[in-house]
Amino acid sequence: MNGCGCVRVELPEQRRPSGTSQRAQFSGVFIWSSSIKGHSAWLAQLSQSWTMAEIREDDEKPGISVLPGPELLTLPGFDTRASIASAALSDVPSDVIIKSRIRYGSTLSACKGLLLEYAKSTTIHGIRYIFEVHRPIYEKLYWLFFTCISVYFAVSLIWDTYLKWQESPVILGFDETLVPVHKIPFPTITICPEIKMERNLFDYTNVSRKFWEEYKTNGNISNLSDEDLAYMAAAMHICDSEVVQRFSPLLSELNPPNVDVTQTLIDLSISKNVTGPFCKWNGRFYFCDKIFDFVATDEGICYQFNGMHPRDIYRDEKYISYIDPDIVDFNNYFDKELPAWNDISGSWSLDTGYLDQGQNAYPQRTVFSSVKNGFFAFLQGLQHNFDYDCRSFKQGYKVFLNSPESVPLTSGNYILVPHGDEVLVSVLPAYVVSTENLHEITPDKRQCLFDDERQLRFFRSYSQSNCQTECLANFTVSKCGCAKFWMPKPEGTPVCGLNDITCYTAAQDELYALLQNQTMAKSVDDNVEIMCNCLPACTSLEYNFEISRAKYDVAKTIRAFREEYEHTDAIGSRLSVYFKEHQFTAIKRTILFGVSTLISNCGGICGLFMGISCLSFLELIYFFCMRICGSCRDRRKHKIHQMSPEDEQEEKLE
Repeated sequence: MNGCGCVRVELPEQRRPSGTSQRAQFSGVFIWSSSIKGHSAWLAQLSQSWTMAEIREDDEKPGISVLPGPELLTLPGFDTRASIASAALSDVPSDVIIKSRIRYGSTLSACKGLLLEYAKSTTIHGIRYIFEVHRPIYEKLYWLFFTCISVYFAVSLIWDTYLKWQESPVILGFDETLVPVHKIPFPTITICPEIKMERNLFDYTNVSRKFWEEYKTNGNISNLSDEDLAYMAAAMHICDSEVVQRFSPLLSELNPPNVDVTQTLIDLSISKNVTGPFCKWNGRFYFCDKIFDFVATDEGICYQFNGMHPRDIYRDEKYISYIDPDIVDFNNYFDKELPAWNDISGSWSLDTGYLDQGQNAYPQRTVFSSVKNGFFAFLQGLQHNFDYDCRSFKQGYKVFLNSPESVPLTSGNYILVPHGDEVLVSVLPAYVVSTENLHEITPDKRQCLFDDERQLRFFRSYSQSNCQTECLANFTVSKCGCAKFWMPKPEGTPVCGLNDITCYTAAQDELYALLQNQTMAKSVDDNVEIMCNCLPACTSLEYNFEISRAKYDVAKTIRAFREEYEHTDAIGSRLSVYFKEHQFTAIKRTILFGVSTLISNCGGICGLFMGISCLSFLELIYFFCMRICGSCRDRRKHKIHQMSPEDEQEEKLE
């Protein structure tokens, strides 16, 4: 005999042998061995007559465990008594034990059997050896120990991967290919002279002094003309804050009605052809007044080159208080071979780039990076216009560079071009592009916004500078009920007057302090909301620059060719702006950990440490859902098959 197993069987009450008491158990030993062949009919009869209640190994004695009972079940022609002593439960196939538990055992025993069957079938490492029926306890402990270690390391690595996905799903890196400069527009150049007013039109120094003398003498300023009062009221909007504070007790005296601040400042400003007699762009000479636009900024009235028309920047031209009526004309009068600039077709945007445009495009672009192919302007300041009462001691020009689709932020970095200097500005584009699959990640995680994700109130396209400008304009209107002369504003909102200067100055300081406090608080608590939340654009274009400066004496230069220099009152300056290199490296924002990357990384970790795949979860669902239902159905069928007609009738009545 090769082996035997011990079963405990209980005969149903109606089928117990005569002479057994109602409470007696009919138990015996059923021997499995190679000798069982040929007795399948007997086994079939046994399975129909007996209910297998429990199968277990004896923990106290090695070998077979014989349960007490009145007699032994004996296979025909098989001597069980001679074989019991050598029988062992470990020789019983585990499949027989598991299936017997599931089909014939108690509910708890069936659940254990189902768990054993799952452990035997699953591909998860170590589970099979931990729950295998015939394994010694030390082997089970061995596999349990190392399985727990594997699970620990797997969970730790998965948690680290999840944190990376949550905290830094986006990475900034260099683009694989270099970008030629003709793929992007030449920067918009905004030139703001420190000379704000033509002295022949309005002498701010004399009028302000006369104002103080009149006020000290008469206690009022009734002797000043309405024109001087209007000019003085407009000038206070662009003078230094220290000047405004000095005049603050008397501002009510300087508030004439119906003053168009923007138009008045333009009327007083130095004309384009005086500030810039001639310019040069892309190797060709131009009259500066043909390629300059007036633009209102926080610095006052400035001149702008290569800026987009307000209709292409704002959703409605009525949002701004002034639009330069002069049309920019790049039709070169020195070179007739240049195509007409006004006949340009096609379009440009940061997302799509130039579409169907040639070299003479809108906005303008260049192919080469030399000084010759950049922008050059000869700027001159007339000394009789110098004013140190309204503005500070700085005399010259503030130059700002920005992308054409955005408004210039004059509170940011600028290039100072003093009178009598030559300044060369070499531009290094900072071009950031983003992959389309970044839409899968929320803006808070990727820290940028696509143009279609946020619609600004005043501007057609989203950029961080446009958002900041709109935020300041809305905050000023909410605090003061008006907008500063250069700000976009809803239709019908008035432009702030002289008495509102203190209000909009305080509103700007309050907003900056609020944003600073919120930003610092968010670094501690991510739940803090930042007002306006002007994130960078996912596709953005900025212009970094390097500056070279040297002295430039226009009088001595001209005297080298002539006997006398007529314009002794003029002090000349030269400004050159050009790309530093033909090509540049763009910055590419890509997904470091997307959903697919997270799943693949976690799946690789699970497969490496535990042998788990997606099918392992389906297998788990199958065993503990579908198989449980199937086992319950089989157990019920077997129970009904063994019941007598009387029991079936009794169960129906119940």
